[in-house]
This record gives sequence, structure tokens and C-alpha cells, in this order.
Amino acid sequence: MGLANQKIISQVEDLLHGRVVIPSIQRDFVWMRPDVRDLFDSLYRGYPVGALLLWKTNLTVPFKTAAVVQAAESAHQPLYLLDGQQRLTSLAWVYRPESKADGRLIDLRFDVRTEEFVNPSAVQRKDPLLIPVSTLLQENVQFYQVLRKAGMSIDDPSFDSWIQRLQKVNNIRQHQIAVITYESDDYEEVAELFARLNKGGRRLSKGDLVYSAIAARWSEGLDVMDSFHQELQDSNFALNREAVLRLMSLLAGTGAHHIKLIGAVVDETALKEAWQATERALRFAIDFLKGECSIPRSEILSSPNVTVVPALLLHHRDGKLRPGEAQLLRRWVYTAMAFSHYSLQVEGKLDAEARLIRSREGGGLFAELLRRASGPRSLDSALHPRDLEQKYSTHPFFKLLYIAALRSRARDWATNIAISDQPMNSGAKIEFHHVFPRARVQGTYAKEEWNSLANLAFVTGQTNKMISSRLPAEYMTGVAAERLGEQWIPDDVELRSLDRFPDFLAARRRLLANVLNDLLGLPAYNGQSPLREMDELPADEEVIAEEPAAPTLVGTAIQEIRTERGVEIHAVYESRRTTAFYDPLSRTVTVPSGPGRGEYETPSGAAVAVVHALNPHVNPNRNGWSFWTVTATGQLLQSIR
Repeated sequence: MGLANQKIISQVEDLLHGRVVIPSIQRDFVWMRPDVRDLFDSLYRGYPVGALLLWKTNLTVPFKTAAVVQAAESAHQPLYLLDGQQRLTSLAWVYRPESKADGRLIDLRFDVRTEEFVNPSAVQRKDPLLIPVSTLLQENVQFYQVLRKAGMSIDDPSFDSWIQRLQKVNNIRQHQIAVITYESDDYEEVAELFARLNKGGRRLSKGDLVYSAIAARWSEGLDVMDSFHQELQDSNFALNREAVLRLMSLLAGTGAHHIKLIGAVVDETALKEAWQATERALRFAIDFLKGECSIPRSEILSSPNVTVVPALLLHHRDGKLRPGEAQLLRRWVYTAMAFSHYSLQVEGKLDAEARLIRSREGGGLFAELLRRASGPRSLDSALHPRDLEQKYSTHPFFKLLYIAALRSRARDWATNIAISDQPMNSGAKIEFHHVFPRARVQGTYAKEEWNSLANLAFVTGQTNKMISSRLPAEYMTGVAAERLGEQWIPDDVELRSLDRFPDFLAARRRLLANVLNDLLGLPAYNGQSPLREMDELPADEEVIAEEPAAPTLVGTAIQEIRTERGVEIHAVYESRRTTAFYDPLSRTVTVPSGPGRGEYETPSGAAVAVVHALNPHVNPNRNGWSFWTVTATGQLLQSIR
């Protein structure tokens, strides 16, 4: 990495002559006229304006059309501007007004009387002492003539001081700026570097960078891709760019590591074909997930990457499955969700699964896919009631129970109408309800009990208000027995009293375990099956007291602090600060760089990865909700659950 101080005007000239170009990973020019004005004011006053970061590489890197008219392509390998586009472009527009690509000139003036830079109004443009900055920046400008043209007399007592002010504007040409030249032939490394440096707006993910790079090679590509993402949004199945690009990369033959999509071997034709295949495959997959798996919207998925295997398989099969395969693929979807299959090593797992889909057929294919999705569990190992202990509303088991309720057409306890995931009537919106209301149990029993899965049921908002804080022994007398059975409430009425609450939880865990076993194609728990040590799933949720009003299934986004990439969070471990992003809808965490880099399905999965990377000699188990801190507020992540 080289560092040198250079005249800022020489860097502007390099941009104008094509010796410096804008890589496609850069966003478009976004500064407004006041930003340009403030830059010149800082330069005039000698304030620091940051450094420029240039990338030197032997790679053939896609670059975008700059916001300035550049000379013919340089005969030599250009340098790529990673940081400083807004500043250099602003300077170029004022220094060479005719270089502005859209032809709409920036009229920046210098008020010689007040030493202020002005974006003049129509009236102000008539003021001769508001002098165009573009005039003052030229080489060998005659300041005497400029003032004479503005109507100033050499005898004016301010004449000499004003000459000095104009000279000071011209001296901006000589301003020294730090220029860092980073040399690397690793596109992914540079993309990560750029993501860290990007300021002045939302941070860009690698998915954003790859989309931009694709657009540089495929002129209408960004519009086509954005249109499809809007289609997904409209169908309530929005997917993040990372998952979609992993599928696209697999279909393009470059593997799940989607940064390879911007390699030189993937030309415009290949990109178009891969994207068309991606759209087709995802339509197959989403129809399957909605119709066969009863997953009404993408937020119910434990990870958007769960869509990739169904998409690949259905694309490979031209949308057709053989008898019995739909049930096997559905079982795989539920298994991948239940055991957080994509919490670690996402690309490696998808690459292996893509190879399986290409090379195997029939039962052997699905047996291996299921084995991989099951993690350390054996394929025939039933869930034990104890597997549901210390599992709460954010655990994948809860989402699977919701799917089970939709599949069985469970009906609301008061209206006797089948619950709907997306009702038109706001009062029919599904909420989860404490079977034993919190107000009645929190003073007697531990949070781990009253906030657990075994004490939650799906009801409408109006039913939740009707139940209020009454105990089951009271309100269940008015609920039909079949309604209670549809949500796996033990039929022993003696368990509905406050003193039998622990017994109620134990009985309901047995029922819920078998609901999940049925979904997952596992043997039923018969009361005698031993609990294997390897069946224990790491606890990844801390019990958090809920607000008095029951929350919806997917919590409200924290709009004030949420960016396009998610809520920025961080953790300090072993004196090392790690930055990550939390998605309030999917509850996934992405660590963009450094120790533990990757995408995780739970905050705890991300915490474990970071701890293991920094200190592999300790037990890495960590509760993610108390490990991560929300950067904007300084509070633990559990504060925005």
C-alpha cells in the first residue's frame, strides 16, 4: 500500500483524462449543490477533506460511466477510485464545467466581499462581485482583470485584499491531499475494503456491490433485477440479495460464492442467462414453499437461503417432481429450518448441495440432503420434550409450529374461523398468546417457564383482548374442545389451574414435540425414548419479558435505526471490536468482515462464531442477545427483540 501527498488538481486531471476510473462497485454520485459548496469552503480555509483511495490491479475490473465526461480510455491500466468519488467529481464539475456528463452546469460563485462560496439564485447571478469559481481555478488567471471586469477600481482600498482572496481560491489547485494506492488482485478483498470505507449514507453489502458490478456489464441488468425483487416484495416473499445472488452464482456455474459472478469469464450473455434461470428457479421454489410447505411469506423462513435448494432442484427438474419427492423436499425444508442449517458456512453447504442435486437421483439424493440438514442428529432421532425447554418465540421451532397450525387449519378460539396469516381485517391479525397469562404467573414462576414455547398459542388480536389476564381454568370453559386440541392444549382440565402450571408445560411439551416430529418425518416420542446428548440443541435465546400487548409473529421493524443492511450492532471480545448487522424480520446476523465473518440465522450463532474465531480454546457458547450491543443506542440487542 502506497501513501503520497499530491496536488488535488492533478487527481482531478487524472479523472478527466481517464487515468482514474470509477469501479462498478461505487454508488452513483449523490452529493447536492450545498455539499459541493461546503467542500470548496473547507479547501479555501485549509480544513482537512480526507484522503483518496485508489486501487491498482492487474484484473479486468468492470467500471461504470463516471459523472464527468472522460477522455478516451487510457492506454495503460487505469487506477480505480474506491474512496473520494464525490469529492473529485465535485471538483471536476467546477474546474471544467463542460465536463459535467448531463450538461447541467454547477454555478458556484465566490463572494469576494464576504469570502463565502454561494450557489446563486437568479437575482444573485447579476451581482458582478459573485465571481464564478471555475474562472478562479484556471491556471495563470489574471486576478486584476477579473476585478476590473467586476467593476472594481484599482484605487479602491479593498482592491489589494480582494486580490489576495482570489489568489487564495486559486491556491486550492495546490492543495495537498493524501492519496493511498492499494494494490491487490483479489476482488473480494477489495469489495470488503470498500464496504468498510463507504460513508455518507447506508453501508453497502457485498450483495449490493455484486449487483452494481453486474449492472456495469449488463446495461439493463439493474432494472431487470430490481423489478424482480419488487415482484417478490409484492408477493410477500421478499428475499435479500445475498441469497438470490448465491442461487444465481450456482446457476451460472461459479459456485455459491457470489463474488465470482463479477469475474472476467462471466460476460453479459452469461449474466443474462443466469438471471433468467434464477427468476425461473425462484418462482418454482416460492410456489413450492407456499403451496406444499404452507409457508405464506419469507419472514417465516428461518433463513432466506432455505429457498436455494428447492430452487436448484426444481430448476434442474423443469419444475416437476417424481411421486413422493414433494414430501421429501418438504421434509428437507422443515429440517433445514428446525436445526438452523445455514447458520454457519453457508456457501460451502450450498456448493455441496448443488453438487448432490447434479449428481444424485431418487431416495439417495434426499437421504443425503436430509442427513446434512439434520446436523449432528441421526435421521431417525425423535425430538424429545426436553428439546423444547428454553425455546422461545424466536426459535425456529416456533415458526414450524405456526406452519403446523396453518396446515391443520386451526381455528380461532373465539370466532371459530380458520386463522389466516394475512387477513384483511386488522382484528383478525395473528398474535401469540400466553396460555397462562403473564400477569398471573410471573410472580410465582420463572421466566423460562411462562415465556416458553409450551405456554404460547396462536390467536387473533380480538381474542387475545377477550382472554385478557384470565386463567385457562376460567376462559377455556367457553372454548370448544376441538379448538383447544387444534393447538395442542392438554385435555386434562386439572392442568389448567395456577398450581399445576409446571405440569401443564410438561404435558404440552410432549404434544408439541410430536407435532414437530410429524412435520420433520421423525418417529413419535413414545415416552420411553432416551434423550441423546447430541440431540441437545444449544440454547440461543434469553427469556425476555414481553410488552403487555401481545406482539405479532414477526416484530415491528426498528425503523429509526434500521439501515438497508439492517440494524448495526457490535461486540467487544478479547479487546477486539466486531461490527455486524441484525435483520429484525428474519433475526439473522451478518458479520461482514473479520473474525467470524459470515451470515448467521441467530444472534447466538454469530456470537459463537466470533468467540470461537478469537479464542478457540474456550467453550464458545454465548447468548447472542446479551453478547451484541446496538451501536445507535448503546443497549444490548435484546432491547429491540
